[in-house]
Amino acid sequence: MYDCIEAIKQRKLKKIEGETFLVSEKHILKARNGDEYVGLKLKDKTGIIDAKIWNNLLHLKDRFEAGDFVKIKGESNYYNDNWQVIIKDLERLDEKEVDKSAFLPSTKRDINKLQEELLGLIDSVKHTGLKKVLEEVFLKDDFLERFSKAPAAKTMHHAYVGGLIEHTVSVGKIASELAKDYDGVDRDLLVSCALLHDIGKVYELDATTFNYTTEGKLIGHIIIGYTIVQNVIERLNVLSQEKKLNLLHCILAHHGEYEYGSPKKPKTREAVLINMIDMMDSRMQPVLDAKIDDSTGWSEMIKIIGKSIYAPKKAPKELL
Repeated sequence: MYDCIEAIKQRKLKKIEGETFLVSEKHILKARNGDEYVGLKLKDKTGIIDAKIWNNLLHLKDRFEAGDFVKIKGESNYYNDNWQVIIKDLERLDEKEVDKSAFLPSTKRDINKLQEELLGLIDSVKHTGLKKVLEEVFLKDDFLERFSKAPAAKTMHHAYVGGLIEHTVSVGKIASELAKDYDGVDRDLLVSCALLHDIGKVYELDATTFNYTTEGKLIGHIIIGYTIVQNVIERLNVLSQEKKLNLLHCILAHHGEYEYGSPKKPKTREAVLINMIDMMDSRMQPVLDAKIDDSTGWSEMIKIIGKSIYAPKKAPKELL
């Protein structure tokens, strides 16, 4: 149930006869000849796929909006290194007809185990002030529950329920290990930065559609997270000015470059390292999760790295 997209990408489904999808995005666009068409992104528990409505626009384009669940008739095709769905007809569904928990893509990891690992990383921080900040952020009210259900991104990486905690724990564990090998790196500060760098995504992304919220569009997760941590630091008053500035700088600089939405470039050892770890984990997860064509051994285009990868299930003899 709700696994149509994976079947399409594995060349196991050509005709789509009443399958259910979540409309993640909807745009009225114009083709090169000036004709209107509808461009969509559809989602089910196995991923996301582009879709288009070319014909019967007057009848179809106003029957649904982004965030709706729809039942679709159409067919799939492969275009520009990506699969897409050409929609012939659709029906908007009442949300009560859809099991949302079974529909949305989710982490393959055990959420309870990820929470244990996150709490273990917090407990490993020896600096009293940093640990108090972490506990205040993650353990107050229902934040950990919301954090554990949030996606880490809309489409690029860890774009599924539980993706944010999975990504955060991964970055935290890598940071903890790498700190042992780099003299001059503050391990407690590095791990704290790793755990806090993306907390703003709880408010930046809608946990059902994975679309950006108004707060996410207008402010963004970096500034949202910075503000949360700054307020906690000021309220608790447990960090020196130096430690406070270093922690907040890591959050502001974790995207590395201005063109990637980073308000600041990394200018401390910890900020440089967090940027590198964050980049590595955010790019490696889509590579590991890429759907491989059984007949060719090649994946579909992986957008975050801009290329396909070769990973046959059975390696050629010369590679063994």
